[in-house]
Amino acid sequence: MNKEGKTFDNGRTRQKFCCPFRKSKSGCCPCNHRNWNNGKKNRGCTKYITIPDDYRLSIDRDCLSFKKIYALRTEAERYNARFKQTGQERVWLHSFNAVRNPNTIAHIALLAVAIASVVTHSDYSVRCLKSVKRIA
Repeated sequence: MNKEGKTFDNGRTRQKFCCPFRKSKSGCCPCNHRNWNNGKKNRGCTKYITIPDDYRLSIDRDCLSFKKIYALRTEAERYNARFKQTGQERVWLHSFNAVRNPNTIAHIALLAVAIASVVTHSDYSVRCLKSVKRIA
């Protein structure tokens, strides 16, 4: 079923889905659906799904673009969790340059661990900085 627009009626929003073969000029349905030959020019099924008013519930989580963005977001969250394990969230230094140096070293260490795990084709456990500290 393909998206064919939205309708707004009675204070609700509905997404319209239609059969992809609805406007084909052939005389038969490729999937032998019972609603194909309804005597009208536009054949096939048409369904409506009510979209909730809450924006979070209206997101299409099966969409390819959502999955790509979600993968990037979770990747950034995993990196931030690893950075937090280095102990850099509690700053004990006062000047900007003094804080920047340990943070730079922590980022270099995390990137080195990530590169080492990619080069050696190791599993997820080596990507964790704590396990590398134990090995070294």
